[in-house]
Amino acid sequence: MRMIKTAIAVAICFLISNLTGGDGKPIFSAIAAIICMQPYVEHSVDVAFNRVIGTVIGAVFGLLAGTLMLEVPDKYEYLRYLVISLAIIPVLYTTVVLKKPGASALAGVVLLSITLTHDSASPFMNAVNRSVETIVGILVSLGVNMAHLPRRREKDFLFVSGFDGALYGEKTGITPYCIFELNQLLRDGMAFTIATERTPASLMADLGEIHITLPVIAMDGAVLYDMKEKRYLACLGLSKEMTTKIEDFLSQQNLHYFLNVVWQDVLLIYYHDFRNEEEEKLYQKLRLSPYRNYVYGERPEEGQEVYFLLVVKDKVADFVMEKLGEIDTEGELQFLRDKSETPTDYCHLKIYHKNATKEYMMNKLLETMPQKKTVVFGSNRNDVSMMKAADLSFATVDATEDAVEASTYQLRGHGDSIVRTIFHLYEPLLWKSLPKELKSGIKKKVDG
Repeated sequence: MRMIKTAIAVAICFLISNLTGGDGKPIFSAIAAIICMQPYVEHSVDVAFNRVIGTVIGAVFGLLAGTLMLEVPDKYEYLRYLVISLAIIPVLYTTVVLKKPGASALAGVVLLSITLTHDSASPFMNAVNRSVETIVGILVSLGVNMAHLPRRREKDFLFVSGFDGALYGEKTGITPYCIFELNQLLRDGMAFTIATERTPASLMADLGEIHITLPVIAMDGAVLYDMKEKRYLACLGLSKEMTTKIEDFLSQQNLHYFLNVVWQDVLLIYYHDFRNEEEEKLYQKLRLSPYRNYVYGERPEEGQEVYFLLVVKDKVADFVMEKLGEIDTEGELQFLRDKSETPTDYCHLKIYHKNATKEYMMNKLLETMPQKKTVVFGSNRNDVSMMKAADLSFATVDATEDAVEASTYQLRGHGDSIVRTIFHLYEPLLWKSLPKELKSGIKKKVDG
């Protein structure tokens, strides 16, 4: 769309030149239109203001340079070029002094357009004409970028997407297309959030420039975190009694653990002496993050214990799950294993409260919102609970078998396909979402 809008803006500049008699030079308004076209409308307004300032600066110095060039005889043309070259310095320096470095390029263009245009007009009229033409290009670019066709939005859906494997690729990260289009939809008022196994700290480190305004569901659904206010709005953790039982058992077995505790809107990660290299590698990798707070020692009585993390061999994880299952007579615990970041014989074992699920926190978020329908995108078994609870659900191309079974549709891609599908659902003139009663459970591959 930026390419199309730029072409339209250039065409309008030519049309304006033609309608005003064609005496001007539309190349200068067209150049300004190309330079000023920005991906985001709010950026275009700032850029347009800076470019107008640059135009005025270039016009002033162009007038001065043009007047000085009149005093140079024709046979010393090289001196005229020297005057123009030297005039570039105060033009650029002035934009720096005014703290408008973004205006530097166009200021230089305007200077050159005035001093290198050979016609019968005086330097003053040259400066006025070039300035007007440039400002016309700036305003046309801004107007085209702000123009939108009227479209009816589907406002009653909350869109929830998994992160790793859905929006975020291990090798690609989040694609530029995904960031741009998702930000456009968010700016337009779409209700969108992320549900992830990560901590808020880990999510913020890789979320990049996506401007999410709603709280995110983190730690497999154990917390609801406000990214703007840096606050935990809801936290479903382990009981004090169960936490003590788990600590005692792990200490008896000489097993090290990371205990994640939320205290006064801060996530504290308590740890002790490491028992294997994989634990220390994980610590050394994550401790440098400004969003994480590792504490060596015993946990305080205050705060909410969210989950335990063990980095152990598979056979040890089996043993821990079996023995804690015997201790957990009330059925309070759930165990999640992840082998994506460990050697083949190791795993990450997380111990949560049984109700700490993405579905639970998604419903918790819905209670505070006007939207009452949900569209969910998922890729792994941790997304299954909220996919089953959603009104409409999509699995990514390489989703696990249980995620595919829980979905209404399977996409042919990752983040880009998710954003395209969101766009189609959000813009019902392009694709109306299916009524719930028509979902037959038949898997349909759809191109994003």
